[in-house]
Amino acid sequence: MNYEIVELKTFSGNAAKVYSILPEGEPATLFEQFVVEHKQTFPVEIKEIAARLRVIGHTTGAREIFFKNEGNRDFVNRYGNCICALYDDEAKNLRLYCIRFSNVAIILGGGGHKPKTVIKWQDNEKLAEEVERIKSYAIEIFEQLKSGELKWSKDGTSLEGNLKKHEDE
Repeated sequence: MNYEIVELKTFSGNAAKVYSILPEGEPATLFEQFVVEHKQTFPVEIKEIAARLRVIGHTTGAREIFFKNEGNRDFVNRYGNCICALYDDEAKNLRLYCIRFSNVAIILGGGGHKPKTVIKWQDNEKLAEEVERIKSYAIEIFEQLKSGELKWSKDGTSLEGNLKKHEDE
């Protein structure tokens, strides 16, 4: 699994860093792909998500109340409650999945439309695919942190080290 962790400077600030994953060979990050996929159908929600991300990065940090934990029991027992959906009103249509590192950082993945008839993400093929995808990246990132390939800055607010993960290196 080859990828790069990219800081999204528009959203990152003093309160929290906001990153996304750029899969090798892809022209855009997972978050940018999410925006492109949904901006025509849900333009207001995309603007609200962007506004919320700016507030998280510049004002409040990645507080737990802004997220809904989405990991299953096995994942949570091994890695913690880091897989989340950006929390929003149940009346909203979009779910954006991410990896949350306390209040200091989030790594955005993709997401999708959650029809009102769907109760759990596991019941929707697209949402299940996106959650499993971000979980796979989380496992890789935790392995990089464990090995020292990635680390937190001295002030504990930014990821440093090998932000470009290539299996052949």
